[in-house]
Amino acid sequence: MAGTGGRSWKRILLWVIGIAVVLFIVIQFIPYGRSSHSNPTATNPFQWADPQAEAIAKGSCYDCHSNETEWWWATNIAPFSWLVQRDVDEGRKNMNFSEFAGGPSAEEFAEVVNGGEMPPFQYTIIHRDAKLTDAEKQVLIAGYTAGLTASGASSETSPEPAPSATTTAAPTPTATADAVAVIGRRCGSCHPADQALAFHAGSEAEAQALIDSMVQRGAQVTPEEQQVLAQYFVR
Repeated sequence: MAGTGGRSWKRILLWVIGIAVVLFIVIQFIPYGRSSHSNPTATNPFQWADPQAEAIAKGSCYDCHSNETEWWWATNIAPFSWLVQRDVDEGRKNMNFSEFAGGPSAEEFAEVVNGGEMPPFQYTIIHRDAKLTDAEKQVLIAGYTAGLTASGASSETSPEPAPSATTTAAPTPTATADAVAVIGRRCGSCHPADQALAFHAGSEAEAQALIDSMVQRGAQVTPEEQQVLAQYFVR
């Protein structure tokens, strides 16, 4: 009797395996996730002001948030291909660095990146190098903020508040001259001076994020110089 029961379980297991194999083969004929693979030509690519931030974005964001998706061999195998296609479709819809037409504000972008929402967990499981360190997050945020400013896009999603008594005062000519001198000493080795001088932050937090990223990349900026730069960047 024991032998008969053992053969029965083996038979059931074989049936389950057989059905699973048949279903796996059948779903491969569903075109979704394979026929829709495409990388359209970039019509309005986001202009990164910092090459390092751009490299980080391309390694951690562009597979879903651009038209530069790497459709590797596993993206042709269902059901994995379905999940990848869904993430790419949603990613391009929410923000596409290849067709940039006003993405999230700098604050929203920073909140998502610092909160660990991007890149998503299911992506970093396979692409381990895409997981961002704290330093990389700050470089990416500062680079995105600078790119928004350089392109003329607002870093805010809501209208700017009316000037009030607490509005940050414009730097004096002396303060501006000091900032120009600091930028010349500390920023010129990595960035053209006019690029740094043109940067404008929408808030003190944005200005400090950029300064922090510079320090993390080796810029020798004293606390006093950081204060001068922060005042200049929020002018």
